[in-house]
Amino acid sequence: MNSSITMLAAHNNATWCDAVCRAHDRPGEFHETIWLTRLGTPRFYPDAVTTAGVEAAPAQLKAIADLISSNRRREWFVKDSFHCLRLESLGFEPLFDAEWIAMSGVRPDGRHHQPGDRSTIVTDEAGLSAWERSWADEDAKASAIPLPRVFMPGLLADDSIVFVSIQGEDGSTGGGILNRGADVVGLSNLFGSQMDRVWRSLIAIAGESFPGLPLVGYEHGHDIAAAKLAGFETIGPLRIWRLPATAR
Repeated sequence: MNSSITMLAAHNNATWCDAVCRAHDRPGEFHETIWLTRLGTPRFYPDAVTTAGVEAAPAQLKAIADLISSNRRREWFVKDSFHCLRLESLGFEPLFDAEWIAMSGVRPDGRHHQPGDRSTIVTDEAGLSAWERSWADEDAKASAIPLPRVFMPGLLADDSIVFVSIQGEDGSTGGGILNRGADVVGLSNLFGSQMDRVWRSLIAIAGESFPGLPLVGYEHGHDIAAAKLAGFETIGPLRIWRLPATAR
């Protein structure tokens, strides 16, 4: 694989971020080399995602500088999709580095590898609420106050987005999200106690829901190894940047 699939992965991720923000009535803007939103984002989601590499860095830096100038009293986050920006000059600090991943061609047969698992597609608001509670379980346990919703019911009306819930015979649970965009399918927000089974189930559902399209995503830390075991390969680095809020 080459940089073209990495660019598709970045565009796919920007499309997904835009969908999540639109579901919160905070639409973003697609520019030639960057997606951004001026209205704030749900937790874990960036205010900007770059969609082109180093040749576009000057234009992206200007767009980001203009964006953050609108409100320096809050945090800002940027997904530097090609790990090529020097955002220290604007006061940002690296939050974490990650790797884009992709799978195309013949896929491992995950459907029958764990016959006791049952994968279902979430179709209603009650199911989505239950799915999000499972996804956010560890964060919710650590929080003293109820956490705001990230995934709003309006996302269920988009036929390019699939929430997958996985139930194992052993009582284990898991899931993830598929989103079609930029001629690829993005896998994100994977969770579960048996991650090898989660990966296999999501790959199988992706093949059924969006046949023939390459799969993409990004992971970091130990999760990269799990993705590789599932059949993905790394296709390029990215960096998440954070700009701390200024004192009021």
